[in-house]
Amino acid sequence: MAARLVEQYPVGTAVCVTLDNGRSWQPGIVAAHQFPAVWVRTGDGRVWFVTNGQRIKLQSEVGGVEREE
Repeated sequence: MAARLVEQYPVGTAVCVTLDNGRSWQPGIVAAHQFPAVWVRTGDGRVWFVTNGQRIKLQSEVGGVEREE
């Protein structure tokens, strides 16, 4: 069984999230847990509720991170 997002990404972890199916990734920080998902605060101050493991990665796993302005 795959690890849950709340187990994989502790609060404070540097991550990237995608909102466009992986075409671009936005850097952020895990701000909170709300089982079974995590809240991620992106650089523009918005907070996203991430429930899908395909939409979140560690920043170290994402090359060429793009920021949407």
